[in-house]
Amino acid sequence: MVVMKSWGWVAAFCTLIGGIYARSCQEKNIAFSEYAFRMQEMEKEMRLAAQEREELKLKILSQSDPAWVEMILMRELGVVPEGWLKVHFRK
Repeated sequence: MVVMKSWGWVAAFCTLIGGIYARSCQEKNIAFSEYAFRMQEMEKEMRLAAQEREELKLKILSQSDPAWVEMILMRELGVVPEGWLKVHFRK
């Protein structure tokens, strides 16, 4: 009789520990999913930053190119080379 009562406590203890373990596994999985999502977002940001860096690097390197400088002067400032006809459009 005493042995049966003590097994009840063991079963209750095991159930309690099992519940705590299941809850901690669930929290761990939620945290893992959150960190995996954050890692994907950071990798995406890293790829975008690398792409922007490459574009800026190419832009800096092209600034010594006379054709690029001429294009920027024509596009941004409206300067045209000698002998070209400049046309103005009104809205």
